[in-house]
Amino acid sequence: MATAEGVLASLNLDGVTAIVTGGGSGLGRAMAIALARAGADVAVAGRRIAPLEETADAIRQAGARARVGVA
Repeated sequence: MATAEGVLASLNLDGVTAIVTGGGSGLGRAMAIALARAGADVAVAGRRIAPLEETADAIRQAGARARVGVA
């Protein structure tokens, strides 16, 4: 079975901005980081600021821009 990372690695998402809800943990975090590695800038939203900021740091380390929003 293909992973999100594997599928997204075949895409070029340069110039795309993705919005990921629940991006502070679990599947949302994994998807946000995978999207960033595929070239997308990522906005992550969720309920807890600390995990969102950690995800944003990982996105920036992948070379993408990150925005954080708390619901």
